Amino acid sequence: MEWVDVNGKPGYMAAHGGLPKSGAGTRSALALIALAALCCSSAWAQERTADDWVKMGEELLFNDSLEESVEAFDKAIEVDPQNAEAWRYKALILRDQGEYDEAIAAFDKAIEIDPQDTKTRVQKASLLIIMGRQAEALAIFDELTAEVPEDPEERLWQSSAWRSKGNVFAEQGLWNESLRAYDRAIELGSGDPLATYAASSNKGRVLNKLGRYEEAVEACDMALNAYNETPGLASPFLMGEPWLWKGEALEGIGRLDEAALAYEQAAAAFELETSAYPEIAKFWKYKADALEGMGRHEEAAASYERAVEAFKDEIETHAEASNIWRYQWMGEALEALGRDSEAEAAFARARELGYRG
Repeated sequence: MEWVDVNGKPGYMAAHGGLPKSGAGTRSALALIALAALCCSSAWAQERTADDWVKMGEELLFNDSLEESVEAFDKAIEVDPQNAEAWRYKALILRDQGEYDEAIAAFDKAIEIDPQDTKTRVQKASLLIIMGRQAEALAIFDELTAEVPEDPEERLWQSSAWRSKGNVFAEQGLWNESLRAYDRAIELGSGDPLATYAASSNKGRVLNKLGRYEEAVEACDMALNAYNETPGLASPFLMGEPWLWKGEALEGIGRLDEAALAYEQAAAAFELETSAYPEIAKFWKYKADALEGMGRHEEAAASYERAVEAFKDEIETHAEASNIWRYQWMGEALEALGRDSEAEAAFARARELGYRG
C-alpha cells in the first residue's frame, strides 16, 4: 500500500524519494573524491575492511551518488562475502532500480548471514508487497510480530511490521483488521515521532471509512503533532494525507469551517508533491479530493483526470496482484468525473483481486 510508509530506503525521507538536502552537493563531491582516492590507491584500499566500504557506501547513498555507492557495497562484499549489511544495501539499491527478483535474492543472502536482523526481513516483506506477493509478506510479518523484542530498535522495526500489516489489510478493505495493526504499531513505536506519524495518519483514513469521525480527527492530530515534533521536517511536504483525512472527518461531523481549512492545508501540500513527483497517481487523487472538498470543482476534475492517467500507467508497470488499491482509487476518480461505466469496471477489477471494503 502506498499511503504513508517509511520502510525501505535508508532514511525516512528517502521512502518518498527524498527532499532537497542542505549542502548535499558539497558532501557528495567530497564523498566522490574520497571514493576515487580509495579506488586509485590500491594498496590503501586493500587495507580497508568491509565495514569501511559499507560506511563509504552509506555516505554516497545518502548523497544520491547511486553508482558510486553500488561500487562501495560491491567492494565490501568482495572483501567479506559474509557482510550482511552490504548485501542489505545492495538489495535496497536493486529494489530502487526495479530489479525486484535480484533484490529479493540479495535480501535472502543478508538474511541467510544474519537470520535475526528484523529490519532486513521487514524490508524484504515490504518489497514482496510491491511485487503483489502479499501472502508471503504477511507470513514474514506474522513471524516478526509473534513476540515483542526487548531491544528498542528491534521494537521500532516490529512497529514497522505491524504498520505494513495494517496497510495490506487496508488495501483489501479489511478495515477493522487494519485498525488493530495500526494501534499495535503505535504502541510498539513507544512515542517515536516517525512511527507515530505513519501509523496514525493511515489510521485516520481507515476510521473515516468506518464513519468514526471523531476518532479520525484525533488520529490525524496525533499524526500532525508527531510530524511537527520530528527534527528537519518543518515543511508542508508529506503533511497532505493527515490534513486530507482530517478534513474529511471534520466534514463528516459537520464542522465545515474547520474542514475547509484542513482541505486548504492538504491542497497546498499535494501541490508540492504533484510538482515534485508528477508521475505518482495517488498524489493527484489526493489533491483532487482536497480541491473537491474546497468546492473548487473544475480544478478537482483536472486533477482527477491526471490521477486516472497516472493510475493506468502504474497499473501497466506493476505486478497485477499489487494493483488492488490502484483499481479501487482509479474507480473513485472516474466516479468523481461521472465516468460511471469505467468506474464500475475498475471497481470490479479491484474486487476480483480481493478488495472487500
